[in-house]
Amino acid sequence: MRSLVFEGKSWLVYENLRQRDKQLHKNLCSILKEMLRGDPTIGLGRPEALHHNLAGFWSRRLSQKDKLIYKFDETHIYVFAIGGHNDSLSLNV
Repeated sequence: MRSLVFEGKSWLVYENLRQRDKQLHKNLCSILKEMLRGDPTIGLGRPEALHHNLAGFWSRRLSQKDKLIYKFDETHIYVFAIGGHNDSLSLNV
């Protein structure tokens, strides 16, 4: 089983989401639990490998406009960004 690591300000975004949008937070938690228990490349949220300068990163949809950006290895899932185009979805890599 993998462990979660929140990079940069992603933990603050997670906590803010928990208070601001309960349904979106619920979707995020479902996706994170599924990734921790199984293969992070399949499942909820239409996982998609990113390309070009973000090669090695993956994204999953939380809603129509919001995404989760992450990377993983054998022991960890690294959460880099949570949000949408209107939010600050910049990656700290």
